Amino acid sequence: MLTTKKTLSLIAFLLLFLSGLNQAWSRSVEKQTVLAVLTLNIARFTSWPEPAFNAEAPLNLCVFGDNIVQQSFEAIDNKKANNKTIHIINLSRLRNLDRCQLLYLSKLDRSRLKPLLMELKTRPVLTVGENMEFLKAGGMVGLEKINGKMQLSINLHAVKQSKLVISSRLLKLANIVDLPARVH
Repeated sequence: MLTTKKTLSLIAFLLLFLSGLNQAWSRSVEKQTVLAVLTLNIARFTSWPEPAFNAEAPLNLCVFGDNIVQQSFEAIDNKKANNKTIHIINLSRLRNLDRCQLLYLSKLDRSRLKPLLMELKTRPVLTVGENMEFLKAGGMVGLEKINGKMQLSINLHAVKQSKLVISSRLLKLANIVDLPARVH
């Protein structure tokens, strides 16, 4: 089991590692695998309210994306986060989300993203996506390459609405935004 200090160091290393990569690498399995590991580590620094799931249940990480994204997340299946075993559920449709404690969304059209995030906004589901538009639509954690560096951004407004708690240790590594979802 990784200590908190080692896990934070791993997150920082992965963010730096991704900072030097070029645009051609943007959809590769390697990049998506690193994003999966970052998502796992974000889960390790997140606390869910008691009724989110029972003590024996796994932590379900639902993944919506293309085959590359879904294949990459299989690398973290059965890993541990907060004494819970991560169980990856690949989604081809955005249905039955009640079983998800984490939801990773890759390249979802804004017209579908906004209503989905509005539906989830008060549920204890940690939502992770790949850009600032994801956060502006009401997502919680965004992982995006900005000026050649991987940036971790957290929308505190969305996190608070869902009654989730993200460790201050992780918040120190992130760009903190406080964006309520905009209605268009």
